[in-house]
This record gives sequence, structure tokens and C-alpha cells, in this order.
Amino acid sequence: MFKTRASRLLATCLLAFSILFSFLFSLRISAAQLDDAMYVGAKACVNCHQKQYQQWQQSDHHRAMQVADSDSVLGDFSDSTVHFHQIESRFYQQDKGYFIDTLGEKGEKKTFQIKYTFGFYPLQQYLIETNDGHIQALGIAWDSRARKQGGQRWFHLQPDEKITPEHPFFWTRHFQNWNSRCASCHSTNVEKNYKAEANSYDTSWSEINVSCEACHGPGNKHLELAKLNKLTDNNSGFASPISPALSWHFKPGESITSPKGKKNAEQINMCGSCHALRTPLIEKSIGKDFHDANRLQLLNEGSYFPDGQIRDEVFVIGSFLQSKMHGKGVTCSNCHNPHSGKLLIEGNGLCTQCHQPAVFDAATHHHHPDSSTGAACVNCHMPERTYMQVDDRRDHSFTIPRPDLSRSLGVPNACTSCHEGEAGKDNAWASKQMLSWGVKPTSHWANLNQRAQMGDLLVTRPLTRLVNETDSADIVRASLLQQLAPFPSRVSVETAQKSLRDKNPMVRRAAVSSLQALPGEARWQLLSPYLQDESRSVRFQLAETLSDLLVQLPPAHKAKLLPVIEEYHTSLMVSADSPATQNAIAQLELSLGNIPAAEKAYLQALRIEPNYVPALLNTADFYRRTNREADAEELLKRALRVAPDSGAAQHSYGLLLIRKKDYNGALPHLKLAVEQIDAQPRYAYVYAVALDELGQTEAAIDVLVTATARWPKQYDLLMTLVLYLEKTDNTFSIYQYISQLTAIAPADPAVKKLVGKYVR
Repeated sequence: MFKTRASRLLATCLLAFSILFSFLFSLRISAAQLDDAMYVGAKACVNCHQKQYQQWQQSDHHRAMQVADSDSVLGDFSDSTVHFHQIESRFYQQDKGYFIDTLGEKGEKKTFQIKYTFGFYPLQQYLIETNDGHIQALGIAWDSRARKQGGQRWFHLQPDEKITPEHPFFWTRHFQNWNSRCASCHSTNVEKNYKAEANSYDTSWSEINVSCEACHGPGNKHLELAKLNKLTDNNSGFASPISPALSWHFKPGESITSPKGKKNAEQINMCGSCHALRTPLIEKSIGKDFHDANRLQLLNEGSYFPDGQIRDEVFVIGSFLQSKMHGKGVTCSNCHNPHSGKLLIEGNGLCTQCHQPAVFDAATHHHHPDSSTGAACVNCHMPERTYMQVDDRRDHSFTIPRPDLSRSLGVPNACTSCHEGEAGKDNAWASKQMLSWGVKPTSHWANLNQRAQMGDLLVTRPLTRLVNETDSADIVRASLLQQLAPFPSRVSVETAQKSLRDKNPMVRRAAVSSLQALPGEARWQLLSPYLQDESRSVRFQLAETLSDLLVQLPPAHKAKLLPVIEEYHTSLMVSADSPATQNAIAQLELSLGNIPAAEKAYLQALRIEPNYVPALLNTADFYRRTNREADAEELLKRALRVAPDSGAAQHSYGLLLIRKKDYNGALPHLKLAVEQIDAQPRYAYVYAVALDELGQTEAAIDVLVTATARWPKQYDLLMTLVLYLEKTDNTFSIYQYISQLTAIAPADPAVKKLVGKYVR
């Protein structure tokens, strides 16, 4: 499946760079790329860049992916048998190859050859070629840490899930697929070559690991200029030249350095695409602005705690963009060697490059014994979170511990995490300690973020004030602005209008998103002047937000929108091997009225991952709307088998039973929907109405009382609760809910009527 096109490569190499011939055999490159630019490989760099080449050879980048052999494999393949999730797997060697006997795609015991190693430390994964060009990562990995650290063992990456061959995280399925989920950031010059019709890959690369050209781009022009002695700072021959990071200098009397030089985003552009949780918008990001090449996941999209701390694997950039350091111009190479990935200085010395040690590396600042764990800067300001069981990664937002926020919002903090298990050392203790040190809690955007996530309508005005304060980090402003989408108002629309002209593309993109609930005519009037925004990520959001209007627009307006939608579709095709992207393609086709194309995309999503719950639910809803209820029921039952803890799946199946008039059968599912983590206020409203319809109004009241505590200031919940309290003559507790309705909808006729009836 991997193609070595030696003849094309040799023809290009006749430029007479004899240095290249020693590694021609290792280059794997597509003909299309050869027509455009030539990737020369890391070995071409050694003559001129010996130090950087040696650093790279010792780096994790060099060992990101390797052919499985005696030099690369770290795991115990000496006929080692392990049991995880009631599945037996045997690791062994045979004829210099590495093999595993384990369950395959259909649950049958088979033998598979390990073709590649993936990663190095603190864990190593193993890759297997399966059918149609798919390369899959085993769910079992090798803990490469020292034995005294708990390493030198096989372990499963999903110990808490019940992994079976039907589970989305079983090793043969999409979420363990290397081609779509790993390749672009672990090898150089990757071409996925995905064919949707066959759901197949013909993936190629120029180098198996992350080499020089993964960051700098094709190197043949650079070699030409070097040979001709024509290299200059302004003419390196690379598609992605890079300016040095700012230098930092202490001015007299300063405790923190000041920058010298001009801030630039070049290192974010270079490093960001592989160190961010994002959706790629173009095939090749080298030399491109990060936000033109990617749609970065914002802080309110599920992977961060309400205060912006890392929760899921977000890969640094989303955290770093929150930091004051980024705002001042600090960038990657101020702390990291870009070729080895290692820190420039170990310990607090890294931080005291810019922070006077007499002020910051002192007990008067950190309040712990010198050289202790608590005295380490990173342990307070870059707390670790463990991923993949053994991989500790530090938060790069450089926060100050906030035990007060832990008490109110449930977010973690470095103090109690470090002192976990010590009697009496809880959040209240940590808050008291910090106050005794003179560290007083200040206002934090996390409180507004949490209120917005709970659907609190009264958060709109303070949230817009914070969005308009440009001294907040742009990613924070964008994330909060996007929170306004569910409750549009005059104030939120005015803020969005202003933000559409913001200098930062994340803010502009969020402004577009915040207007998505407006009527079509208003959306077009507000957003159509910005269809030519310079950032692809903003245009991507514009297309997503306006696509449903295309069929109803007059020809002149349609001509303006159509190119943006076509570009949007092109961007979606970059990740067309993802079920989430196929979902988005289906939604686009639906909005354009292309029903057969929408169904094709839904089915392709389920072909890629048959048990991907969002695709199951969306396809079921599509079948419902096209009067195919039996097909919808089959998919919803599958969703419940795969994810019984999905509130969305339970709610959808409950609604299906209601449509079948099986009201008593629907109640347990509607109840379960409300109890899940992903529950929404709508689920509680529907469940309460169903209870009332079956004569269980008191139970409906109990549901609504609980729901209004979980989701305060929700009009439908409060109004329905008041009506049911009236229905049961329980007017004693009705006043508090009328008061809340008055706060969120004082001009509403129904609210005015209630006020007139009960408030004297």
C-alpha cells in the first residue's frame, strides 16, 4: 500500500545532489508532490546542521514512528500473554518479526504482524496493517518507564471501558485508526489518499518519522541555494522560514523581563497544527497561518474545565493561547529546543530566565521549603494531568491556583492535587492558606462561563462586557462570545457585530457562531458583508451558519454565498475519513436540499464507524423525517446498546416510543436521559410533560424543581413548573419561580399575567 516511486524520485534527484543518494531507498513520496516540490529527507541536513541533526536523532520526533525491529521495539515479545477485558493476547517473535495473537474485527482469534512502533516514552504503541490500507493502533501498549516507576509492563489504554469488538475503541475500529487520527503529526509529508467509495487508504510519506521537513517544508530549494552559496535570512528556500523568538531583558528595577523585538505568530503557525486540538481545513499547513489552516477547538467545546484548565487531550496550543506569556510575546523556543523538544533549562532556572529568582524563586513567593516539590514553579503554575494512563502532561496556561473556584465550580487546583489524601487539606484549607499569604481571589471569567453553560439567560450582559474587554486573552473572549448563541438578544447581537471586525480570527469566528440562532434574514443581513474574511476558519463558520439560506436567496446573493459554501465543502473533504465530518457533510447537504447526498454521507459515517453515537442519532432522525421509523428504531436501539449512558440516545429512543404511543415504555428512557452528564434542559421539560400527561403531575413537579436547580433561569422549565404547581393547588412555593420568570422575561405577557395574579 505504501508506494516507492523510485523512478520519479531518481529523475528529480538528477539535480546532482550526491548527498541524497545514500537515502533514496527510504523516501516514499507521491507523484503529485514531486511535480510541486521535492522532500529531501533529514539526512540531507547533516552536513550543514550537524548539531540540530544530532538533537533531532535523540528526540521523540525521531522516534515518533519506526519500522518494528530489534532497535525500535521496547515491549516484551518473549512469548508474553496478557488478559484485558476478558480478551487474551499473546506477544511473541518469529523469524525476526513481531506478532500478536488476539481478537480481530469480527471477534475471531487471529495472528497479526506488528509493522511499526508508535512513540517511545513513557509508552509505546504498536501498529498493524489490516484491510484496504488501514493501519490500526493496538489498544494494548507498553509502559516504557522504569520498573521502579511502575513501568516495564503491558497495559490497556481504556481500562475503564468494557472493550469488545463492537466498541468504538476496539483496536480495529476508527478511533484506533492511524491513517486518519495520527499520521499527519507523526510522519513527514503524509498523503492519506483516502477513497470514500471503498473506505480505503493508499497512504504514503516521505519519511516515517517527524523530520526536518515536517516543520520547515520541502528542502530541495534550500539545498540548491546552499550549494550556490545564495542562502540569506530572507531567502532560505523553505516554504516555512522562521523568525527567532523575542529576546528578553531585565530593565533596572524590574522583576520580570521586557521583550526586545517584534511579536510574531510564526512559531505558533509552525508548531500549532500538531500541538492543538483542531480540525484541519487544508491538506498541507506548512507555511500557512494557523487559523487559516485549522479550526481550533475553543474552551467551551467540551475538552477544558470551566476555568480553561486542560481536561481532555488538547495538545498545548489552546492552553498556551490563554496565558499572559503568550500575550506578551513568549513563544515555543523561549522554553523548548525546537529540534530535540527538550527544555532549554531544567528546573526553576527555566522560569528565572524571565522572572527574577530573588523575587519568584524564594520562599516569600512559593511559601514552601527551597528545592521542595512545592517550590517548583511548574508544580503550582503548570499542574500535570495524566493521559493514556502514564503520560503526564503540563497545562500551558500558566495559571495561579484557585481553590476558591474548585469549591464553587469543581475545577482542579494545584494545591489540593499535590496534598491529595492529607487530612484536613481540602479546598477550604487551601483558600485560607492563600489568603494568609496575601493572595486574594480576583474575579474570573470561569464563573460567567459556567453560568452560560448552565443556560443562565442573565449572564448575557456581564458576558458581553468581558468579551468587549480586549485585555482578556483572545481565545477566552472567543469562547465566551460563542456561549451567547443559545440566547440571542439586542446586547449579544451588538457585541457580535463589533466582534466581526476584531483583529483575531477566533473572535470573528465566534461572533459568527453566536448569531446562528437568529432568523435567516437577520443572519444574512449581519453576516453577508463578511463573506470575504481573510481567515479560512472564519469563512468555514460563515458557510456553516448561512448554508441553510442558499436555496432561498435571490440569484445575486446566492452568487456571493456559493463560493464560500464550496470552499467549506472542500475543507470538509480534508477529513472525510472521519464520521464526525461525514455528519457535517450530511448536515450541509440537508440544508442545501440534497436528500440523497445527505443520506449517503450519513451512511458513510456509519460505514467508517458503525457505532459512532452522534451518527446513529442523526441518521435515525433523518429516517424519522423521511418516514422510515423502523429504520430509525433499529439505529436508536444500537445506540442504546453502545452507549446506555448517553442522554441524547435515551431521549431520542423515549421520543420514538411516544410516537408509537407506548407512553409507559417511554418514561424510563426519558428519566435516564435527564440523569446523564450530557442532559439538556429540554430533556427535563419533555420528561415532565410526559409524566403530567400520564397523570403523574406531582412527579413532574419534582423533576422540574430539580431541573431548575441544575439549569437556572430557563423559561420553559420555570413556566411549566408554575403551571403544574397551579394545577395541584400548590401555590405556597410558586412565588420564587414567578420571581425568576420576572427576572428573565419581565415583558412577557404570560409572565405579566402571573405577576398580576399572584403578586400584590
